[in-house]
Amino acid sequence: MQIINNSSANQLRLFIEKVERLEEEKSELMENIREVYSEAKAVGFDPKVMKQIVKLRKMKHEEAVEQEELLDIYRAALGMIPSSRDNDDLPAHTHVAEEEAA
Repeated sequence: MQIINNSSANQLRLFIEKVERLEEEKSELMENIREVYSEAKAVGFDPKVMKQIVKLRKMKHEEAVEQEELLDIYRAALGMIPSSRDNDDLPAHTHVAEEEAA
């Protein structure tokens, strides 16, 4: 087994302590986020939908549109919504995506 010198051991200890502090901060932030979702729920907002919105806002516009198109296609394939060939009420981008997939 290799022995670490005092200088390296001290540096390692500092890194470990820094990670531990950051993990503690992360835990506190996660608790704050949970509290915000609880407050929103208390006034009638749906936390699950809010989390989806937060996720979508992190995405580039093109990625969000692509994901929405795929969801429409998958829902139609699973019979959760009529296929775009049977339903002209779906967004126009769904029709294009299905035609490209065919």
